[in-house]
Amino acid sequence: MIDLEKAKIIYKYVQDNTRYISVQIGIGGLQPISAIEVDKVKYGDCKGLSNYTKALLKEVGVVSYYAVVEAGGDKVDFEDDFADLAQGNHIILAIPYNETYYWVDCTSQILPFGYIGTFTDDRKVMIVKPEGGDIVTTTAYVNEDNYQSIMASYELKPDGSISGNTHLVTKGSQYNAHFRLKEKTDEDIVKQFKSRWSSINNLAVANYHFDNNINDVVFTEDISLSASNYASISGDRILFTANAFNNQNVVPDRYRNRKLPFEIQRGFLDEDIFTIQLPTGYIVEALPNAKEIENEFGTYSVSFEQNADNHSVKLKRRFLLKKGYYPKDKYKEYRDFRKEIASADNAQIVLLKK
Repeated sequence: MIDLEKAKIIYKYVQDNTRYISVQIGIGGLQPISAIEVDKVKYGDCKGLSNYTKALLKEVGVVSYYAVVEAGGDKVDFEDDFADLAQGNHIILAIPYNETYYWVDCTSQILPFGYIGTFTDDRKVMIVKPEGGDIVTTTAYVNEDNYQSIMASYELKPDGSISGNTHLVTKGSQYNAHFRLKEKTDEDIVKQFKSRWSSINNLAVANYHFDNNINDVVFTEDISLSASNYASISGDRILFTANAFNNQNVVPDRYRNRKLPFEIQRGFLDEDIFTIQLPTGYIVEALPNAKEIENEFGTYSVSFEQNADNHSVKLKRRFLLKKGYYPKDKYKEYRDFRKEIASADNAQIVLLKK
């Protein structure tokens, strides 16, 4: 059995047989409890669980290194020229294999092997080796790696309500924002859907199904839903936002005299196809124009295709946001880019009664 397969088995054993507690005071804030003690009590903090996993790996001939990291949603690096333990707040393990490192967080009972998400990704950490410490960068999920696809079809009814189905796939850092749904209660899942699609009033979830592929680190959601009063009715017209399920309507704050540069820490790629079944007795009076934008921050495109045969409209959308560090004088351009996307995402179709 190759070392990586052994490591996966050990990691799964630790996930299934231990739990996390936090120890942050006294010498326990720096020194892990012994592997023997963790094995006995079946719990530990990040230091104890990482040290325990390291000991188990050693017993089966797999090399691993204790790694100190500043964990959190924002990426914070260790200093190359003067690293010390105070620059970190969390411990993970680094497993060398085929000239790269596989990173595992031993405090999590649900993270897939080798996936660290947005908590410890793409930052300089200190690996503790017998001969001394090394500064190494953890796995980076960059731009297209952070992928989301939504394939959806929904029917618009004459009373302005909608009903339909969505098929959503996430990878990379976008996986991190979705895969924990599988561990939540039905009530919390529905709450999260309503928060995700907060622009849809009166959202009702009929059913859902999740598939968490931990080998490929891909999370899939199939959701059936409906909503009353989605569209606005004005006399003989119905007006509605075509992009029901991935509306990027957040525009960065405006700063008249920005003092500092800005950073897009994680890019992403969204690809969407929505098929909208139109109500009988109505024709399309106005369809939004297609739009394409390309600049240093990313690319955006959206198009609308009317199918007279089955009385439907197909929306195709692609949005790539690029990771980058930009000077302060670029901020207005970036804000304008996001404003233009928000406007396109909110574009409405107008239907007229025959």
